[in-house]
Amino acid sequence: MATINLPHDTFKNMQRSIAGSFTNLVTIRRDLHQHPELSGEEAWTAAYLADKLHDLGLTVRSGIHNHGLVADLVVDLAKPTVALRVDMDALPIQEENDVPYRSQVPGVMHACGHDVHATIGIGVAEVLTQLAPDLPGNVRFIFQPEEEEITGALGMIEAGALSDPTPDAIFGLHVAPLPAGQVAWTEDLFLSGFDHYLAALFPDKNVELSMEDLDAIALCCCEEILKLNQWRLPLIWETMQDMWRIMQTGPKELRSFIVYDASVDDEEDSPWRGQFGIGITAAAPRLRRTALKKVKAALRKICRATHTSAVVEHMGSMPDMRNNPYLVRSVLPALQAAIGAENTIQLNAAFPFNCEDFAYYTKYIPGAMFWLGGADPGSRKYAMLHTPDFDVDERCLITGTASMASLLIEYLTRHSR
Repeated sequence: MATINLPHDTFKNMQRSIAGSFTNLVTIRRDLHQHPELSGEEAWTAAYLADKLHDLGLTVRSGIHNHGLVADLVVDLAKPTVALRVDMDALPIQEENDVPYRSQVPGVMHACGHDVHATIGIGVAEVLTQLAPDLPGNVRFIFQPEEEEITGALGMIEAGALSDPTPDAIFGLHVAPLPAGQVAWTEDLFLSGFDHYLAALFPDKNVELSMEDLDAIALCCCEEILKLNQWRLPLIWETMQDMWRIMQTGPKELRSFIVYDASVDDEEDSPWRGQFGIGITAAAPRLRRTALKKVKAALRKICRATHTSAVVEHMGSMPDMRNNPYLVRSVLPALQAAIGAENTIQLNAAFPFNCEDFAYYTKYIPGAMFWLGGADPGSRKYAMLHTPDFDVDERCLITGTASMASLLIEYLTRHSR
């Protein structure tokens, strides 16, 4: 293992501080979990978190891109600044967990762990504030709204979250269905980008088709596109663990994955029927282009048989979320010292089923994200994302706080001037 530059006394003080914060972190996480708010509606969440940051004595700017927060721990502006980004919005899912801290908002819950992320942001801010006299630089905490709508990161950047001063690097984490206490990482692709398309079907000249006919053909098109998939999202704990093992070995097939999604929108009140959405996620932009050709070939085959034509319109893209390899390698010793080398897992392929708007920050400054294990199968807490029974082993709050605090201090120590 490479040499850790984090001062020994600082590291020990950090560990003692984190060990004493567990009860407070659990309280914060459960408060957030009980009061989830959808993307763009995070007013209560932002006010709650701003109060916690103010109590720590941090300089806090609120109302950044609607409900975003930026809090600065300033030691010396002549020294480097590093950033931590956490997200805080929830999902339109009805919670099924029978726990005292279950969501109090009908049809809305923290099913993606953003309550955990935001709590860890507060935990890291508390620890580093206590260590401020020993810090070799400054820390910016970015509490981001609207991650689920993938509008939050760009909105925060445009509102100045990476300005005055511009951080030298940015880190983030995301809860994952891995055992609590573990952290997984990659040196390059962490989560892929995607392309989104809208397809519309039209009858051929002199062919009459009803709206119901067009909808039926659209559904057939979606089914045919989905048949192109080699990889499918694991839906239970056991198959998800198989997926993590495959990601560690990183076979060629996974390192060049393509995942196809296609669906009609039954809730869309459109005057024109026969429309459907297409999503393409792949390990590289060139693979997404290859996938689009396969999709169009499948549509042409169906259209010939049904006397229709399809118009495919590009609706938007998301860039790849690629970790900066040097950044990851430089802080890995601190991560291993904080949680134990045996608890750090190197992945040699990306998880192929999600995207992350953290990618936008890395277009401006070097960045890296880490997977935070949050599961305890023995307690039936599987941390399966976007599910109505999502829950975590709250010991992951300690792991996440220790990991992120260590990475930030290590980065500043290595780059202090």
